[in-house]
Amino acid sequence: MRLNIPTSRRLFVGAFVLEGTQYRNAYLWGAPLRGSSSSEPCHCQNSARSHILLSMKIVILGAGLLGSLIASELIAENKDVVIIEKNSNTARSIANELDCIVEEGDGENIETLKAAGVADADWFIACTGSDETNIVSCGFVAENFKNVQTIARARNPYFASFKNTGKKILGVDYIINPEAETAESIARIIFRGMSPEIIDVKEAGIQLRRILCKKEPRFVDESLADIRARIGQDFMVPAVLREEGLTIPNGDFVFEEEDAAYILGEPSILDKLFGPCKDTLRKFSSIVILGAGTVTTLLLKELGMRQLSASAGSQRNKGHDKGALSLLGNPKIKVIYDNRETLKTLSATFPDIEAINHQLSDEYLIKEENIGSADIVLCLTSEQSINILSALLAQDAGARRSLALVTNDLYSPLLYLLDINIVVNEKTVMSGAILDKVRKAKIRRLYSFPHNEYELIEIQITSSFEQLGVEIRNMNLPKGFLIAFVIHGGKTYIPTGSTKLFENDLVGLIIKKEHIGKLESVFGA
Repeated sequence: MRLNIPTSRRLFVGAFVLEGTQYRNAYLWGAPLRGSSSSEPCHCQNSARSHILLSMKIVILGAGLLGSLIASELIAENKDVVIIEKNSNTARSIANELDCIVEEGDGENIETLKAAGVADADWFIACTGSDETNIVSCGFVAENFKNVQTIARARNPYFASFKNTGKKILGVDYIINPEAETAESIARIIFRGMSPEIIDVKEAGIQLRRILCKKEPRFVDESLADIRARIGQDFMVPAVLREEGLTIPNGDFVFEEEDAAYILGEPSILDKLFGPCKDTLRKFSSIVILGAGTVTTLLLKELGMRQLSASAGSQRNKGHDKGALSLLGNPKIKVIYDNRETLKTLSATFPDIEAINHQLSDEYLIKEENIGSADIVLCLTSEQSINILSALLAQDAGARRSLALVTNDLYSPLLYLLDINIVVNEKTVMSGAILDKVRKAKIRRLYSFPHNEYELIEIQITSSFEQLGVEIRNMNLPKGFLIAFVIHGGKTYIPTGSTKLFENDLVGLIIKKEHIGKLESVFGA
């Protein structure tokens, strides 16, 4: 039940003491946070979830697509989440959808920040649609709440230049640029061969493949233990997708013909055991990019294209990564867009591209520009519907591989029915980038499995880990932890019971989102 308590009669209810620490049980609509006297309304959702204050508290500014996704991910991990949203209708809606507190107010108002309990938060994440609001609110938090780390989402291309510099800008600990994160993700997919079978897991030393059991007869009607005994032990099957859902198989698991199995291991080992991915493009001669926006600009940099910059009235060569381009086979890159001035600016910066001015909605675009002959077609316009349709048309015309950029989940139900080679979701990329910062213990999400319940997590072992040098079988790890790989000294190992973990090792685990809190308690600082 949800109650609406007038401002003049607000109470702080449900506080209780557990092991000497005060926790709140705030499930009344209008109950102020931590005794605040704020006059702004606070929306709190009643639920069966424990109301005990958890070890990490995150305040999120903005309940839009990105903010609500991050909140739902953190709630699934049993984090203590508070959302600040100034639109009353959105605030009420998100309070009904998510199991968290929603404070209605302006994130640039110090009183709203206090009312939301920012003073005792670990993180403040600003992800509204306004760069200015995000930066200013993070500045307020940095100035008034010294122990709170801040993250701001900022689309301005200027902020993309600060990626990975470690510099604090205007009091903001981390500025996350959606286009920069997306461009990096797309570049990683390109360098790994644009294969629909190979799943991008960020970590260069490991590969995750998805194979259909009907195409791998050695799996059908066989147990996992028998398969590994026959083929070899240097790979793992961390998950199997069956019609009814995702399964984490044990040794007795028997595969069926319609199963899709996830195979994890070193790329060279997987090539040896299962053969190279047939659909992988090792070298290619041509790339066509539809769209000339910020993502395209940053992607060209990631691919190592030669750049020129204006300096003192003349052009200065900024150089390029010849090694990166040679890995791709030194392909010719064609950029097609319907704004002549934008193309002129882009080609002045990257003189080696072929810039073509053509209306993207033209029904003859694919044929007239011979897009069907390209090795790779990247559909990176600002219109996700155009990207989806263009990718499908390019594949139908004969392009060897296509990629469509989408910005949200609007077309997700359709994408499962369409046969687009690769789809990159900017919202999901951004959510992953922010969660990588927020999570403790140097945790990094490598991949989120279908149905969004299990994740492949990478964690770096530090000197504070109490079981250094102990065999995995003797660690008494919590139930539900599956160690999938260990990278030690630059080499990847599929672990056995006798495998030991040492400082600076990278460890991959398959884990339910709800257990990530346990992961932090075992490996965290």
